[in-house]
Amino acid sequence: MASLDSIRQSVRGSDADVGGDDSGIIPAEAGVEDVCDEEVDTVRSRVAPHAGEEGGIIPSLQAVQDEYGYLPRFALQVIADECDTTIARVYGTASFYSQFYFEPRGEHTIKVCTGTACHVKGADDISENLQDELDVDTDEVTDDGQFTIEHVRCVGACGLAPVVVVDDNVHGPIEPGNGTEILDEYTDEEA
Repeated sequence: MASLDSIRQSVRGSDADVGGDDSGIIPAEAGVEDVCDEEVDTVRSRVAPHAGEEGGIIPSLQAVQDEYGYLPRFALQVIADECDTTIARVYGTASFYSQFYFEPRGEHTIKVCTGTACHVKGADDISENLQDELDVDTDEVTDDGQFTIEHVRCVGACGLAPVVVVDDNVHGPIEPGNGTEILDEYTDEEA
């Protein structure tokens, strides 16, 4: 995923408020007419290797999400055009799979396992502590854009329960009262 600084983009015209704030991040609801041509070209270039092939929608969605960290609406429109299909089909595909996001995400995704083993050993307390420490609810982005917390059903590391996964790094077992200590690894690297 690109850094948040690299996805800060201009929206066409200063009076083209599409519901975004002053962060410079493309609003999730921005349409093709709302973004600069460079952004449309970026999506086209990411979709091009998959546009003509059967089943090209999923790899196109993955490529665009790798670029932006989520799927802005304008990108879904471009994917539909390039894959010669409807936006309904593209949206239906993207909304079916939990790997795709329609809103911007934090630079680091914290996945709190809530499977049976982790739940029994305090996953809810860990999640609450992380949310309190970061002042964010699940599936929201911290004010600094660094973190998003989400719950997942099982990460397959039951022997390490309770487990938290940050990006692709598995942390466990986590003491329910000490879950916030893992944040230091990711906040220190930003400094």
